Amino acid sequence: MPLRPPTEDALAELAEDLYLDLTPDERERFAELAADRVDRYETVANYSLEPRLGGTESRVRSAGRRVSSDEDPHNAWVNRCFVAGDDGDLAGWDVAIKDNVCVAGVEMTCGSNVVEGYVPDRDATVVTRLLEAGADIVGKTNMDDMAMTRTGHSAFGPICHPEDDDYLAGGSSGGSAVVVATGEADAAIGSDQGGSVRIPAALCGIVGHKPTYELVPYTGCIGIEHAIDHPGPMGPDVESVARVLSVIAGSNEQHLRSHAPVPVERYEEGLDDGVDGLSIGVLEEGFDDPDAESGVLENAREAIDLLADAGASVEDVSVPMHDDAGAIHSVCAAEGLLDAFLGEGLGHGWKAWYNRSWIEAFGKARRAQADDFPAALKLLVLLGAYTNNEYHSRYYAHGMNLTVELATRYDEVLEEHDLLAMPTTLVTARERDRDRDEFDRLASQDVLANTTPFNRTGHPAISVPAGTADGLPTGLMLVGSRFDDATVLQAGRALEAARSTGD
Repeated sequence: MPLRPPTEDALAELAEDLYLDLTPDERERFAELAADRVDRYETVANYSLEPRLGGTESRVRSAGRRVSSDEDPHNAWVNRCFVAGDDGDLAGWDVAIKDNVCVAGVEMTCGSNVVEGYVPDRDATVVTRLLEAGADIVGKTNMDDMAMTRTGHSAFGPICHPEDDDYLAGGSSGGSAVVVATGEADAAIGSDQGGSVRIPAALCGIVGHKPTYELVPYTGCIGIEHAIDHPGPMGPDVESVARVLSVIAGSNEQHLRSHAPVPVERYEEGLDDGVDGLSIGVLEEGFDDPDAESGVLENAREAIDLLADAGASVEDVSVPMHDDAGAIHSVCAAEGLLDAFLGEGLGHGWKAWYNRSWIEAFGKARRAQADDFPAALKLLVLLGAYTNNEYHSRYYAHGMNLTVELATRYDEVLEEHDLLAMPTTLVTARERDRDRDEFDRLASQDVLANTTPFNRTGHPAISVPAGTADGLPTGLMLVGSRFDDATVLQAGRALEAARSTGD
């Protein structure tokens, strides 16, 4: 459809929203000038570009089908599909993909009934890399509605814990955690904007890794805010996660947040080097919370003791600003999400490939069904709009500046220590309470305290199983220097080995 030039009345209405008081003469002149520029938009529209992301042309693909509750009692899958991989390192692996990551020809819902029915025409970069490495894509996994909470509730119902359906899997990558824990997939891709890979990994007893920011391209994924979006691997053990990371890591020309190649390794090759000689700082603030469950804290301490027995030096460290990281994250997320929302689901200023079909679908859906978005999204957008309008983004700017300071504080400790250690979450899986509404669930975000800081600062962080408390899994989180994902994974593998020997 050709672009229609704006009328004088349309410009006057827009000007009012922009705090411009146009005179009649200005309205007439601007309308004439805008009409003269319509041909520039047509020039842009007439280009036909084929982005260098994977498409549908050369692979065996099945668009799949929605999965019934009889087949999937945990509500972990949205769609069971099949896309055949090539020959490669992951040949024979069945990999599941969180349902905010594009798989061409397969419906993507983002756990939301607002955008269900949208079908991408391109694969996300991580999907292309998995397929080229030999993995088969076997389905799209359920997730919290628009990735906005961490409880394990999509628009299609609760995502139940793999060991006890009276409990929730956590989120927002809950479905990915469940299908790994139940053995329905060899590995899964999640996305982590505040802990969404690590939290369900810890609560479901699997391994989840949030890579260093920009190590893995987010191209073709749908996030919350460019500054915090991370795709990450989830698996039954550290080796599986490391092997997946090895094939999805690395910048590319379609993902230009990083203008130079990022350092990558074969992360599985050094896993068995152990922790002898490594120094671990035990973050005091990561344990000090009045709502923390004692069993979770005890398991984390015991896991750290196992690493010490394996040869690591262990010392308590303090980063007082860690206690305020949640507030910083919340303030920045409100206006960050507002920009993505007004930017039709992707935002602006991102130097990478823009998914036009998603932008068009989201833009139409939000105008027609905005009332169906989850309360968590509505709250952040409203807060972001309020602080932007009334306080001119001063709080957002200050919060982003504080993020730089927070990263510096962690870096200062990491100059003296190879790793930081703390519980991934301070609680176990939440009980499934059918009487709680979305506002009650929104008020219960106690799983985020230790995970969100490292989305803001970009440090790599892994959650590794650390035993059970009252029969429910817990996790230890290990954090490293940026782009030192190898050491984080190496220490995670050492903990696995130590726990296996202890068992």
